[in-house]
Amino acid sequence: MMPKHCFLGFLFSLFLTAVVETQSAHESLKPQRVHFQSRNFHNILHWQPGRACTSNGSVYFVQYKMYGQRQWKNKEDCWGILECFCDLTNETSDIQEPYYGRVRTTSAGIHSGWTMTQRFTPWWERAKGI
Repeated sequence: MMPKHCFLGFLFSLFLTAVVETQSAHESLKPQRVHFQSRNFHNILHWQPGRACTSNGSVYFVQYKMYGQRQWKNKEDCWGILECFCDLTNETSDIQEPYYGRVRTTSAGIHSGWTMTQRFTPWWERAKGI
């Protein structure tokens, strides 16, 4: 018969292993290289799948906000999509204002954390290409 403290130690180590594996999967699903690409004020958010993503089992969720806003807004057309891009042209139409975008992944019931862009200003990005 196993002593009570050994059994509790076993349960605790099993729990820690599950937490570490979940955190590891959570991090390896996070989208990579999330960034805006702009051409003639047509602003597309792009990203690459996380390290653990399979080509057919991952869906993506996109949010955006204007600099200074507290609340993120869901991009309904890019909520639960399979593609690794999202057109945010209409949401970033005030070309003088800076924006942020972010993406997260869900695969096999596991949700990644959000990966956020750097600050994006449509006018500035257009001007850099001139």
